This record gives sequence, structure tokens and C-alpha cells, in this order.
Amino acid sequence: MIQHLRLVVGASTGLLLSACAASVPPTAKAAQVEQAQCSNGASQEDVRLLQSARVLKAEPIYAFVHTNDTDEERVNGTRLVISAPAGVSADRLAQMLQCHSAAALLGQIDSSKFSNDPTWLPNAWLDIDVKPQAGNFAVTLSANTVGRNLQVLQRATAFADTHRSWTAQ
Repeated sequence: MIQHLRLVVGASTGLLLSACAASVPPTAKAAQVEQAQCSNGASQEDVRLLQSARVLKAEPIYAFVHTNDTDEERVNGTRLVISAPAGVSADRLAQMLQCHSAAALLGQIDSSKFSNDPTWLPNAWLDIDVKPQAGNFAVTLSANTVGRNLQVLQRATAFADTHRSWTAQ
């Protein structure tokens, strides 16, 4: 019985330690992304494309969570629908956004030049995904907590207000 208990405690400790080791700090994740995807750094053309993005819509992504016999809606991310920049694929836009996010998180760009930038948060890594949507791009931004997802939503809404396409009004 004692040997069985030692085995359970040992296995639990191993799982706990591996879970802690698997949790990568946001700046380490940003450095990994930058090294793997951003070898040329952010070009002036990339920055121009990001600054000139026209937002058609900003909306929350909800997750439904069952708690204490009730269902709650929780903000699980944000979706921005933007007009597709000429000659830029969804994969290329995703790479540009991820590189921009990594550079901002690592302090390599002046984040004040990008007011209400929804693609990064201080001390947090955001997952960014881009998919084609009816001739435009749907950009999904998500963090690891509801509080951070609310921050991203607030930034995305403010960003959309200043980068709104007049045709979307």
C-alpha cells in the first residue's frame, strides 16, 4: 500500500512539474515566434499595411460555460473582419500580425504609434488566426483568461472605431 502511495505521489509530482515546465512565459513565446517566423523583422511595407487596415466589424467570441445549474457566456476572444489588403494572403497576414505582436511584446517597436492595438497585451501572449471570409479576412485574437480577452475586445472595438471602413457604415 505504501509503495502504491509513493507511486501515485511520484506520478502526481511529475505531472505537476511537467505542466509547470510546459507553461512558456509570454516573452519567451514571442522570442520563439520572432526567431521562427520573423527573420526579416517588420518591414516598412508590413507596418504600412497594418496601419492602413480597414475594419469592417469587431465582435466578441463567446464560450458558453455551465456553472451551478446555469449557463454563462464568457468572452473567449475577439473577431475582427478586415478588408483584404491587395496581394496579401491569409497566411501572410497572420504572419505579419504575429510578428508585430511579438515585436510589441518584446519592446522592439514603439507601441504608442499603434493606438489601441488589439494584437498584443503587455505580459500576455495572444493567439492570432486569420481566415478568408467573403473576400475579406476574419482575424481571431484570443488570450488565456477572460479578463485578458475583455481587454483585447475593448482594444479591438476602439481600434475598429478609428480604422472603420466607410463602406461598412
